Amino acid sequence: MTVAWAVAGIVAGAWLLIALLQLGDVATVFLDSRTARDRDVPGRIARERTNELFWVIPLGAIVALGVGVGIDQVGRSLFDTGTGLRQDVVETGTLFLLGLAVLVVGIATLALAATAATDHISYSALRRELREFEGERITPKQLADFRRRLVRIDARTRSRLRPTRVLLQTSNVLRLCSVLVGLLVVATTWIAASTNPSARGESLAWLSIVAPILNALFGALAIRFGITADAAWRRVYARQRVDILKLLEGFDRATRKKVAGLGDRVARALKILGEQQP
Repeated sequence: MTVAWAVAGIVAGAWLLIALLQLGDVATVFLDSRTARDRDVPGRIARERTNELFWVIPLGAIVALGVGVGIDQVGRSLFDTGTGLRQDVVETGTLFLLGLAVLVVGIATLALAATAATDHISYSALRRELREFEGERITPKQLADFRRRLVRIDARTRSRLRPTRVLLQTSNVLRLCSVLVGLLVVATTWIAASTNPSARGESLAWLSIVAPILNALFGALAIRFGITADAAWRRVYARQRVDILKLLEGFDRATRKKVAGLGDRVARALKILGEQQP
């Protein structure tokens, strides 16, 4: 196998991995578009988007890959120093690095999972908390805090849902950039086929044209399903926000309501104080 075909094979392997991730992205965003409903999850408040949970896997894999490459480089430096390190020192250092890698990967994976699995800045989370105080009297400070949280959630929701700027979203830009990897597969395959002409190489070169077409198809489907999912979730968020506004209005009325008999008790207390004065 020549160097050109080796490079083409590496690029094709990277493209296959990206295509699989794209396929998973299309499947999860399609699931989000079909399962948009008003949820009230007991216990922990989970994220409502399956697509967000799906991307925890490649992020964790990238972290693990980075740690593995770092360990490999440190190991090479240990063996290539020429200082004649003892075998027990090398083994101890290797075990330490492996333990450190497991620790780092574990912490990173748990952090990514916790970030993706919990969503405290959401309408459903605020509504759940408000319902816990339903029927009670809250202080003006608590009411103001709830209103500030609602403003924060509104700002975050508007930043996530931009129907007029769909192609400028980071996720959609990445989906379209995958076409560049497909074009790179075509370029490397044709270069390898021209360097070493053969019937098989020519067939692979013509077959490589499918790569960018699949990338474009997966990207377009993901963007289309993403628009549908955002529209469906926008309707869900609107209903949840209406419930929150009703609850806040009830708390506002209860906070401003005068306590029954308060004026009489104050007048009676003032009268007693006046009689006690000489």
